[in-house]
Amino acid sequence: HTHTHTHTHTHTHTHTHCEDEYIPFLDTEVKIGSDGVLSTRYYRKPQNKGITLHYNSHHQLSTKQAVASNYYKAASEVSSGSEELRYSERIVDNILVQNGYPQPRSFRNKPKKTSGNKPKTIPLTTVCIPFTSEKDSNRIRNYIKKNRVPVKPIFTPGTTLKKMFCNSRPLDKVTCVLSNPDRCNICPLISNGNCNRRGTVYEITCCVCTSAMKYQGEADRPLHYRISEHLRAASNPPAYPNNALAQHYTSMHHGKKPLFRVTILDIKQNTVKRKLSEALYINKDKPVINDKSELDNVVKYIAQ
Repeated sequence: HTHTHTHTHTHTHTHTHCEDEYIPFLDTEVKIGSDGVLSTRYYRKPQNKGITLHYNSHHQLSTKQAVASNYYKAASEVSSGSEELRYSERIVDNILVQNGYPQPRSFRNKPKKTSGNKPKTIPLTTVCIPFTSEKDSNRIRNYIKKNRVPVKPIFTPGTTLKKMFCNSRPLDKVTCVLSNPDRCNICPLISNGNCNRRGTVYEITCCVCTSAMKYQGEADRPLHYRISEHLRAASNPPAYPNNALAQHYTSMHHGKKPLFRVTILDIKQNTVKRKLSEALYINKDKPVINDKSELDNVVKYIAQ
């Protein structure tokens, strides 16, 4: 009997609590009224600092408009009625005002204009351009539109202070792939780094040549694996007929053991930037061992 009474009391307490107050759930507050109607509205935790993309930050205006618009969109989607929507939008107003947005309600979603059947357009090539100012971005857009250039510009924020000064694991050190440089046959070849470096543009100098001919390339993987491939190709040229170093050792040093010196020229984690850097080095230095078609292939990749 005591157990039944306690259960009934607990159930009544919970039911009363739901009727009187909103209960938070993720980014929504939920309330069940005395008539059984479910009400929902936008919710932010009291601990939330309300920090978002500031209006004065170095981003194009369309990015800020999208941030503000998405806040209002989320508030609208979780609000069950007009009263709840007004409450939700006041929360968004406060967030945006706190982050420097003038007249935040002007950023709410506006109905998109629909037009009739549009003529078919040619495919556009996407081009990423560092954002400098709204004025410069508009000049670029207007030029593209006026001259019907088949590209779609995307303005990126560029390097941020966070990328420049912050490191989530500052005590980590890049070490040899084998975790033991003394046992590695690649680390001693690299004059300015170790074999675990990723995203490199590198230069191989053939130490067998009296004129120290060079080869330049790039690798997304740790440098250990790429240089190992070149060593295998130079040691056994018939098995790697398309490798530039294999071709070099076949024609210049047949039967000789390859001797390399490796220099890291650049480090770029972004593939396009790395290939562009490689192309610039090849075009500037004109390394003899490189196949003449390699520069053309790099340029074609960047243009895609």
